[in-house]
Amino acid sequence: MVDTTGHRYSQLWLTLTLILGTFCTALTTNMLVTTYPTLMTKFSISSATVQWLTTGSLLVMGIMIPVSAWLLNNFSLRVIYVAALSCFLGGLIISYTATNFQLILLGRLVQALGIGITFPTIQTVLLVIYPPEKRGTMMGLGGIVIGLAPALGPTVSGWILDNASWRDLFGMMIPPVFIVLLLAIFTVKPVIPLKKSPLDAGAIALSTLGFGSLLYGFSSVGNSGWGAPIVWGSIVVGILLIAGFVWREWPQAQPLLNIRLLKVPSFTIASLITALANTAMIGIQVVLPMYLQNVRGLTPLQSGLMILPGALLYGVISLVSGRAYDHIGGRRLALMGMFLLTLGTLPFAFLTQQTPYTYILFEYIVLMSGVALVAMPLTAASSVDLTGIQLSHGTAINSTMRQVMTSMGTAILGSVLTNVTTQAQPAVALLTHAPLVYRDQLTTAAMHGFHAAFLVATVMGLLGLILASLVKKPQKAQVIK
Repeated sequence: MVDTTGHRYSQLWLTLTLILGTFCTALTTNMLVTTYPTLMTKFSISSATVQWLTTGSLLVMGIMIPVSAWLLNNFSLRVIYVAALSCFLGGLIISYTATNFQLILLGRLVQALGIGITFPTIQTVLLVIYPPEKRGTMMGLGGIVIGLAPALGPTVSGWILDNASWRDLFGMMIPPVFIVLLLAIFTVKPVIPLKKSPLDAGAIALSTLGFGSLLYGFSSVGNSGWGAPIVWGSIVVGILLIAGFVWREWPQAQPLLNIRLLKVPSFTIASLITALANTAMIGIQVVLPMYLQNVRGLTPLQSGLMILPGALLYGVISLVSGRAYDHIGGRRLALMGMFLLTLGTLPFAFLTQQTPYTYILFEYIVLMSGVALVAMPLTAASSVDLTGIQLSHGTAINSTMRQVMTSMGTAILGSVLTNVTTQAQPAVALLTHAPLVYRDQLTTAAMHGFHAAFLVATVMGLLGLILASLVKKPQKAQVIK
């Protein structure tokens, strides 16, 4: 294979480096979920505060991803990828050496700067260096990384917490990331054609402030509630700024982010489906460990092991579904995947304090099987009508949509869980004269909250299933300038 400068490069080594790098960064995105109870006790913080380790990371990623398209089109792939991994490594070191929760969060936000670039980068590169007839298979391979690594995170973190310190969650990642960083210097080549465009500072400001404000508003729901001015004010400001960004970018010949691609139905529908599937999955992965640890009394490792089989099956199905997409297209995979996702999510809304663990295990496997059939095959389907430089913009839009909706969905599920639980809690006075009754009613209140949150996730699955019925095989390529 020849890169854009005419020099030969190893397609295999480039792909392997991107996969290893993305696996390292993706593994940490969901690793701290099972760590929440430990960190809450260690630093005396609330559940709403500790969730900023997830929502704050999603916020920064959501800000960075729209900029990734401009970066990929204006700078060498090697420079961008090495910088992203360096940033991620620096964030790991900050969190590993942290002496308080604020520094842990700072490290997570710095890590998210790198993740926000590596995620869309691997998707764009795989779409560029492989022909259309192999994109499904390669995106399935990429799906193993982007989907499997976060799903393995809770199990890995559970084992570490049971055998070491919370610091080792970050420390264990430093050596492999450093090795991948060195590998990237030699194997990552400029395979994406550059189309330099001037840096539109106004567009970056609108994008950063708009998406940042929107995500901040949703992320603040857990602490402040939906009626708080900081919540609805941030959301309204975010929407207005994003509208200004769209108004500014739409007529541009060389936009920061080519949002005109949303006029391509195949791209928009596929992107929405993958975003909904990812939102439902992350929502379940955040809420389910809380139920397993707080209600059922499992350790972090035990709760992580409960979702391990589903994570492993996700990896297998991702590769198979990618190959299936190359032969049958996205419609049937989307319908089957969203049906399984919904079927696997709904029973969680009826969990009890005695629900058999095998039942929970089975339902999570069904859920993850559905997500695996949707995630990367539909990402490949979203690019079927895109060519050339549109691929980097399409990947950025797809990733931005997924991150924004995931952040919104996680905030919604968290607020529903908190609000329903709070409203159902017994009077504090009961704790004095009937502590056992108070404890039982407190657990019952928590169960009401979990049921409501899981129902919201089910609704997301149903919306995705409806959209899946609209997926059609494109008749001919469309070029959106």
